[in-house]
Amino acid sequence: MLNENFYVTVDGVSLSCQRIIPLDVMDDVPTIIFLHEALGTIRMWRDFPAKLATATKHPVIIYERRGHGRSDPHGNGDVPRPIDFHNVESDVYLHGLISQLGLTRPILFGHSDGATIALKYAARFPDNVSAVISEAAHVFVEDVTIAGINDAASIYATTDWKTKLERHHFFQTDMVFKSWVDTWRQPEFRDWNMVDELPNITCPLLVIQGDDDQFGSDYQVDTICKHVSGPVTKMLIKECGHIPHFDQPDHVITASLKHLGIKAPVTA
Repeated sequence: MLNENFYVTVDGVSLSCQRIIPLDVMDDVPTIIFLHEALGTIRMWRDFPAKLATATKHPVIIYERRGHGRSDPHGNGDVPRPIDFHNVESDVYLHGLISQLGLTRPILFGHSDGATIALKYAARFPDNVSAVISEAAHVFVEDVTIAGINDAASIYATTDWKTKLERHHFFQTDMVFKSWVDTWRQPEFRDWNMVDELPNITCPLLVIQGDDDQFGSDYQVDTICKHVSGPVTKMLIKECGHIPHFDQPDHVITASLKHLGIKAPVTA
């Protein structure tokens, strides 16, 4: 398996990227792009992207958004983020990355904020996407989401969580955390939603959520499935929290293979 780390500059911002290519990669198949959650980095996906690359035989690209990991930091005054920050992540950075790398109709695999950005991109550039796999996306703000963020802020302030995150975000750790909690806790952010954009999504969509997600309810999934225009598959996973690819990775990989029309390998 080829594993390569590199950087791509989009709109003057250097984004840290990783490319994974399985040895038996299929010819002329779309690349899977991984989009991380609010506190995510490349390394925080652990080995899941490599497992999915191996199972699907598709090349994979993972990247870190601005202000995360080894990508360029946020600028002065960028935090809290604007209410429409998902639009910038979709239209400027994700679209720029896809263009810079010359990718044709990639598959988007997003988790949490990354899933919301994937849905945004599929809605705004419907001809540019082959399929979307969405884990724990938010298309509107719920009380449970804000409660979960408040709990996270308390844990960050009273435990060694910051020290653990510094292994991934280095000098950017406090700003990464503030970018998440301060943005979502803005009073005006409570009215944010992207439900009106969902009908623009026409590509095949797999919507995954754990039944014990502390940051969102099943209503997120139901809303997405009700409003998109393309084929959609709903998957609620039992005994699963906010990170299905950690809690139930085999279920996620099996569902992803089926979604992409790939026959699962026969095991002895």
